Amino acid sequence: MYKTNLKEKKEILNMQRIAFAIVLFILLIVIASIFLLIWWPVKPSLAEITNSWVALIMVYLFLIIFLFEKPIYKFFEEFIAAKKSGQHDSQQSRQEQFLGLISDINFGDLVSYYDSKQDNILNKKIQDTDSVVLREEEMVKYIRKLQKENIRRRFLYADTYLVLYAKYVLFWLHKSKSVNREEFDNIWQPKISDPEEREAIQDALLDLEFIREGKGDTFSITELGSAYVNYLKEMDRKIGDQSSNQ
Repeated sequence: MYKTNLKEKKEILNMQRIAFAIVLFILLIVIASIFLLIWWPVKPSLAEITNSWVALIMVYLFLIIFLFEKPIYKFFEEFIAAKKSGQHDSQQSRQEQFLGLISDINFGDLVSYYDSKQDNILNKKIQDTDSVVLREEEMVKYIRKLQKENIRRRFLYADTYLVLYAKYVLFWLHKSKSVNREEFDNIWQPKISDPEEREAIQDALLDLEFIREGKGDTFSITELGSAYVNYLKEMDRKIGDQSSNQ
């Protein structure tokens, strides 16, 4: 299996090198064609062409590619690898920053809100046997662990994909606590003129369970939404502290 994988990798590298050489030679032909258009002899003949700058430039380009193919290929390979590594490091750094900031939030207080029906099921009458009690306790711990991970994933998703105005709306609801649709449209129509965009923001916040719909076409922020607002405030504070220290 190992030898097979090694052979496949060598074949892939060879194909990449062949493709790279083909691209270089195509580039050589294009450059030579441009020079031919510029410095084409007035009375074209084989002797005139071979004695012109065109032939000299083509020879030089061919020698450069032939002699320095490996260094050029290695340079482009390292350049592409460095670019990919930079993108990966940037994404990883952002995720580490997110996890560092989000670790300060007390998710234990949110779990009781997040799935109260689960608590009602788990708070049923426990039988008087040690094994059953132990299983119930382990079940509670496991479910709460899953709930905390679910909340973290929701926060990470919101931090990455929620548009800026959706976060502004959430901050506004955090202060207003409860509003109806008419109040929402009156406040946000001047800033978000497209009604479909306003509807999409509401749907996104509802899907993340940051807000809930109430009676009379009202909206209110949930405990999960308030926790996300507090997380955003804490993130802004820490970023501000880092900027002032630099």
